[in-house]
Amino acid sequence: MKIHSFSLATLLASSVLLTNAIGQTTSTTNPVGFVTTTIAGSTSPGVPANTPISPVLLALSDVTGTTSGQLTDLTATVITVSSAGWVESELSNSQGYVLFKSGALSGLILRVTANTSTTATLDTLGASLVALGAVAGDSFQLVQGDTLLSMFGTPANGVVGGTQSQFQSFQTDRVTTRDTSGVVRTYYYNTDANQWRRLGSPSNQGSVPISPTSGLVYTRIGTSAIKQVTTGNVPFSGVKFLIPTSGQTYVARFFPTDGTISSFGFHNLPGWKGTNKPGVTANTADTILTTDINGVIRRYFWTGTQWRRSGSNTDQSNVPVPIGGSVSVFRTGSGPAELLNLALPYTL
Repeated sequence: MKIHSFSLATLLASSVLLTNAIGQTTSTTNPVGFVTTTIAGSTSPGVPANTPISPVLLALSDVTGTTSGQLTDLTATVITVSSAGWVESELSNSQGYVLFKSGALSGLILRVTANTSTTATLDTLGASLVALGAVAGDSFQLVQGDTLLSMFGTPANGVVGGTQSQFQSFQTDRVTTRDTSGVVRTYYYNTDANQWRRLGSPSNQGSVPISPTSGLVYTRIGTSAIKQVTTGNVPFSGVKFLIPTSGQTYVARFFPTDGTISSFGFHNLPGWKGTNKPGVTANTADTILTTDINGVIRRYFWTGTQWRRSGSNTDQSNVPVPIGGSVSVFRTGSGPAELLNLALPYTL
């Protein structure tokens, strides 16, 4: 759940609650808290501000039937839970995701694209659950994802909307992310239709799914900042991402703590192309894109020992990625998506 435009007192209270939640050394249940993130406003007329953002905290699913348990069988893209008792299509129609809690895929979160009473088909980005090491007996938890509408709301929540022509002339806010087909899209709130739209489609885009592990870039034309307060469960385990080997994708910070570009560990992926690899230059390397400490979006590449950016010989490994932040990943390889593992950065 996201709530906008909170007072300073409430924002300070939210920071305290989160600190208390993740500072526990033991926990018998998943800690719950709320986190405030900020979408920066434009500081100059006609010059939008870009904020890489992502969902924070987890919403546990409350669908009919089993919401946690063990897999009884699986194929490349389908899991079976023999006594699940799910309502057909309820998981896929309600932004349902499967979080693997044990085994080789522990920490991986995948979207449900279809379901029966005992099976769920998952979006694996072309990878195979079996090949990745999942087996019957692995445990899981159902979690809930966001949508464009649930994450950003409407102009009543501070979004600057407008007509299609105003969007095309950069007079509206816009949100850019990778859609479920792997295409990077840009969305805006259309005030003629009173719904989220994108160019090339007359349909309502408010239900476009936002995964708990995906990132976005919010381009803000409005001069005031948008404050978002998210309530939910503090992540209780490490996380795994499926990172495509080609094209552009958006990756969430995910944990409710600050990180750095180096802390993601993209350079540890088997197929990551750094300038330490034969024939790879700064112009042909795999790169990541996010804002620097001054709010300027920069592109970074791996040298084999540190992260750099063009035009600077300084180590950029500690460029911060704040709570609720994200990075854009650009890769030039081929083959199936690779698993990226991030350990839990705190103790519950």
